Amino acid sequence: MSEKEKIKKPIYKRWWFWIVAVFIIIAVAGGGDNTDNNSSTAVAPATEQKQKQPVTFKVNQEAKVGNLAYVASDIKTATVIGSNPYLQKKTEEQFLLVKIKVTNNDKEARTIDTNLFKLFDTQGKEYSAMGEADLYVNNDSHFFLEQVNPGMSRSGFIVFEIPKGMQGLTLQCSSGLGFSGGQDARIDLGV
Repeated sequence: MSEKEKIKKPIYKRWWFWIVAVFIIIAVAGGGDNTDNNSSTAVAPATEQKQKQPVTFKVNQEAKVGNLAYVASDIKTATVIGSNPYLQKKTEEQFLLVKIKVTNNDKEARTIDTNLFKLFDTQGKEYSAMGEADLYVNNDSHFFLEQVNPGMSRSGFIVFEIPKGMQGLTLQCSSGLGFSGGQDARIDLGV
């Protein structure tokens, strides 16, 4: 092309025009009036935090979260788990064993796993359940990727390894794994 043909080309047919247009659109969509955005973002986190605050239930009280229902019924501590003397696990601290019943109220099978549970202390420290402990404490029912059909329940112990003498513990139960998750309920264990 000659210099005259390049000059006659409309501006919207030039590549740099579209790059500038995209940046302007992004700036306008993301920007806006700064005073309005600042005031709404200052209020929004507090509102979101209140909505994410899980409801707290008591031991032997059914905690419904999503399409799952949980009942914690027996809480005990131990330094050794496993009834078989050749298949035991020991700790220098303590194991917290929580007997839990999980009921599937969904219309399809749901996966039950120890990853549905977290333990929290009064300082907000989070403790994960020991998936391998299922082998030591549960004979008939298991909490390792167990498929539970609609209307069915599974009961067994969830085990946490925690420091000795902890108090004010709450068990967080999730509405599910993956896309089923996102909602939580807490059970005050009374210890």
